[in-house]
Amino acid sequence: MKPKIFFNILTFLLILFSPASVFGQEADESFVDPAQNKIDSLLIRAKNATQDSVKAGSYTQIAFLASNMDTTTKYARLSLEYCHETDTLLIARNYDYLGFAYWMKDESRTALSYLFEAVELCKKMKKIKAAAHTYLIIGSCYEDLNIRDSIFPYYNMAIKYYVEAQDTANLIIAYNGLGRIYDNMSLYDNAEDTYRKALNYAAAANDTVNAAWCYNNIGNVMGNKLETDSAIINLRKSVYLFETISYLNYDDVQYKYDAYANLAHIYIKAAKLTGKKEYADSCYKYVKKVGNFYLSIGADYDYISHCYAFIEYLIFYKKYNDALKELLKLEEYITESSSISVLKTYNDYLYQVYNLLGDYKNALKHHEKLLEYKLSTLNDSTLDVIKNSEVERTRMLEEVKRENAEKLHAAETARYKSHRNLMIVIIIALIAGLLLIFRIFWDKYKANKILSDKNQILNSQKAEIEAQRDEIESQKNIITEQWNTVNEANRKLISSINYAERIQRAAVSTIEEVKAVFPESFVFYRPRDIVSGDFYRSGTCGKYPFIVTADCTGHGIPGAFLSMLGISALKEFMVTEYDAENPGTVLDRIREFIKTTLTSTAQSGHVDDGMDMTICCFDMEKMEMYYAIANQTAVIVREGKSIKLKGDNMPVGRYISEREHFKSLSVKIEKGDMVYTFSDGIQDQLGSGLKHKFLLQNLIEVLTSVSDKTADSQCEILEKTIQDWRGDMLQVDDMTLVGIRVN
Repeated sequence: MKPKIFFNILTFLLILFSPASVFGQEADESFVDPAQNKIDSLLIRAKNATQDSVKAGSYTQIAFLASNMDTTTKYARLSLEYCHETDTLLIARNYDYLGFAYWMKDESRTALSYLFEAVELCKKMKKIKAAAHTYLIIGSCYEDLNIRDSIFPYYNMAIKYYVEAQDTANLIIAYNGLGRIYDNMSLYDNAEDTYRKALNYAAAANDTVNAAWCYNNIGNVMGNKLETDSAIINLRKSVYLFETISYLNYDDVQYKYDAYANLAHIYIKAAKLTGKKEYADSCYKYVKKVGNFYLSIGADYDYISHCYAFIEYLIFYKKYNDALKELLKLEEYITESSSISVLKTYNDYLYQVYNLLGDYKNALKHHEKLLEYKLSTLNDSTLDVIKNSEVERTRMLEEVKRENAEKLHAAETARYKSHRNLMIVIIIALIAGLLLIFRIFWDKYKANKILSDKNQILNSQKAEIEAQRDEIESQKNIITEQWNTVNEANRKLISSINYAERIQRAAVSTIEEVKAVFPESFVFYRPRDIVSGDFYRSGTCGKYPFIVTADCTGHGIPGAFLSMLGISALKEFMVTEYDAENPGTVLDRIREFIKTTLTSTAQSGHVDDGMDMTICCFDMEKMEMYYAIANQTAVIVREGKSIKLKGDNMPVGRYISEREHFKSLSVKIEKGDMVYTFSDGIQDQLGSGLKHKFLLQNLIEVLTSVSDKTADSQCEILEKTIQDWRGDMLQVDDMTLVGIRVN
């Protein structure tokens, strides 16, 4: 289910139709779509209409009102068929509805093509709030596609527009959405700060419903941070506010029950941490409040998750048989087609409960299933889990062996008793057979001797098994401690790198800054790691606008350090019109700056790192471009033909065959030309299954084929082409490409 934030996104086009009935507290009430009568009326209106504008408007309203996304898609497309070129507002609405519907159907790439069209139309009509709403959906599409560097710019743009419009209600929605993204990325401190911003706006607007929602989100984050007391306080505030509101719509009723369920989970977590029964009893209270609500709305996954709180409650009070009964009831909602995470959690609980009951065979069965599901999602972070699982499985196998040995002993004892009774009958029947009696007693003596020997062997094996179990448990504790240490170090490192990314992002020009200088342009910027060795910079030197792209030695953290050095040098040496007219001189100065800086900071010898760089400065009066290139290639595409621009075959830095100066070159430009500057990251990407590079010639062919399209469309096609080429191959280098249309 998509988050609550987007159930309100489409309000900028038509008034929001509120449900005609109110959910009560009983979990078995059903929701009746209040818009169906309105939809039926609009269909009749469209059928009887003779004007295209009336038909188009009616179909647009149906697309908005429909709760089924296929219905929304159908009528938005139908409306576009009746729209004229002058119906800009209707076209924008339909593009927005199509983008929203495809996003809800998890087709985010298709959704983006419609959403970008909607944004452009909204900006042309100066519908800033409408554009902000669409930016939120675009950011969420990129979140679904796991393109993290594209999520935050669109969320930040939406928040900027809402602040300018003083739109408190939508600011609350935007901040809650942003907090959810941080929460999913396990950046809990960032998530808490963002949720609290939303809460401040809700409090200022006296918005009780959204305040309750914010307290619920904050409580969840505090629970993830294991700050249970703070989590309980915030979740109880959420519940209190929801219960004091006299009217709740369909979505808010579900969020009230979510708050109940979250309180149940956090109370039992607190009970396990502290051992206090009052926490467990509070968990049971909120379990009863939720009841079968999730089943009544068809939310099976939420129902299963809620049931685990009750099962934890039963385990806390050592009611293991009752816990097993509750788990087995969930089988009808869980199948092999369920998600891996659902199957893992379910089998983990079954393993725990069977283990607590001493049923080691069933415990082992579900432990094996759990390990199978974990292996199906194997990654670096699960290696230690697998090691621990192997240790646990060994322990359980030894328990099963011990249990089988005990059963074998019991069977031998029963067999012995049977023989003894038979011998008594024979003695009574054949009392005169003294010889036979003697033989029977002799057999009995031998059987006892064998049984005694077996008992001694079993006791020896039992002691050995117990010693092995203790050793395995000790190794398990050592591995767990080492894992926790490594995990904490990794968390701190990732946090530091994420903060470094924010610093680097602040230093690199934003796409808005580039478009301010070159209105029709795009930037394709995809670091391989969180921080990048590539950078680009745009600005003006007097009357000359310029663009710079650079590729530093390496990538990740080392490359990022060099990129900050290069940006600092550009700010110092790329200033005057003389600099713009003589870009080769700028490269000379930057080279000297880098050589001097790295020599002075190196502890021993020289550092031979540097960067490849292209500087392009535009004289729009003479229609001439001054450029200098250090170990890169730039391309001009004019009327479907490409012109490769080459400069000096040496980097900006210490080089064994370096010449004294970089060349300042120039080339005539014409209106409509597309100028592309780029690092070597794109052409170095490996193709899926092919294991060879994309190559410069293929990149030039792609740029030539898309040069007549809009800048944003070029960027989308380029991204799709590279993604299709790579397939499941990992990104091997930072990728940067800037495209500029000469106007």
